[in-house]
Amino acid sequence: MTIQEKMNIALSGWIITRIGMIDRYRYLVIAKWSNDDDKNPFRAKDGKKYNHPARMMSIDLENNKIDWLTELDGWSYGYCDGGIVGGNKEAFFGSYNGVTYHLDYGADKFEHEELLSTDKRRELGISRGIRAIKVIGNHIYTGSTGNQIHRRDAAKKWTLISQEPREYAHKLGNSSVSSLDGYSENEIYFSGQEGNLWYFDGKYWEKIFGMPESINFEYVLCSDDGKVYAIDSHGQGVAVGRGKDFTFIPMKKEDPANGGITFAATHYKGKIYLARYSMYEFRGDHWVKANIPGVYGGVEHLASKDGMLFIGTPYSLKIYNGKETFTLYGEEKEDAKLITKALIETSTDFLKKGHALLDEMDEQRRE
Repeated sequence: MTIQEKMNIALSGWIITRIGMIDRYRYLVIAKWSNDDDKNPFRAKDGKKYNHPARMMSIDLENNKIDWLTELDGWSYGYCDGGIVGGNKEAFFGSYNGVTYHLDYGADKFEHEELLSTDKRRELGISRGIRAIKVIGNHIYTGSTGNQIHRRDAAKKWTLISQEPREYAHKLGNSSVSSLDGYSENEIYFSGQEGNLWYFDGKYWEKIFGMPESINFEYVLCSDDGKVYAIDSHGQGVAVGRGKDFTFIPMKKEDPANGGITFAATHYKGKIYLARYSMYEFRGDHWVKANIPGVYGGVEHLASKDGMLFIGTPYSLKIYNGKETFTLYGEEKEDAKLITKALIETSTDFLKKGHALLDEMDEQRRE
């Protein structure tokens, strides 16, 4: 059985919600059950109703198999990342309700690990929800509500390394980490709401000042072009820099990525890509439609590692090596659902703007 046939079985009836990578041969997927209640209604356990289940898996292309296929009831929206930690292939799956799982290829095990909320954190209104996971250097890092960054030092042993950002988060209220990345464990960045962008030099955290508080940074990327990019959740602007020196670049209203909902971002071979149904490439002060062969629309998930770009829609998965695109799961026709939805939304926005312009012209005539 081919890997595509195995993927069709593993994801039939499921909607892809997050992707990640360990290396060029091993890919991570989180999916949720479709909202087809007739096919699989809400599950009841102990007299309680649970949300539709979530499914986590690792795809091993080198050995043509799907590893660690795990299904959980009531698992909140998840995040994942993987890499080489201490010479060993590892990955981590985390959810917004704090439930996490560690995948260890070397020890051949998949274990539950939970970041428990302390009494002090609860008093401050800081929960345990995970919003970002990243393998940096020889550790796995997580970002969570309350602007907290944890480092995994050993099995089920986590160290909070973000005391200063935590204090700042308390002033912000419900702020949370949306993304983190780093060139090394002595140079880490994380982003969040209200222009929240932080830099860690291995000892101290420093806030990057000068960012507009109206901007919510959804992604921070340490690109292999030597620059760090923090991208707004609605494509309104990009902060570019490194260390403590950043410049915020606002996007023009007519920019194709401005104003919509952004789903994912990644860097790949010196370029920055953004997913918003279509894929966009950053060109210094604006976004343009990306030209990736075999990718037509519906894109909501991106990940990259070891010279490979992993691209996902809710119904398909593709791998791009810089020249050719390989379909891992799904067919191009499945993306038509998302393309149609995007076109309808675009047409609706266009009509709204057209009616607003006509109303304005009528008002001017009356004056």
